[in-house]
Amino acid sequence: MINFELDVRKAAAVRQALFREQDGYTYDSTCVPQRIVEIREVIQSIDTQIEEELKSITTEETEE
Repeated sequence: MINFELDVRKAAAVRQALFREQDGYTYDSTCVPQRIVEIREVIQSIDTQIEEELKSITTEETEE
């Protein structure tokens, strides 16, 4: 397994690049390349982690 540590801004940039790469492919899993399926899984993972980080930042700011 390979892990990266990115700040939110860099993670969003990587997510956008991955999104552009998969854009134009169908969401029908029976006829999309496996590579695109895996890119979409990574996008979902990044989205989840960005959401968690933003919630954490928001919580810290409201506690101050």
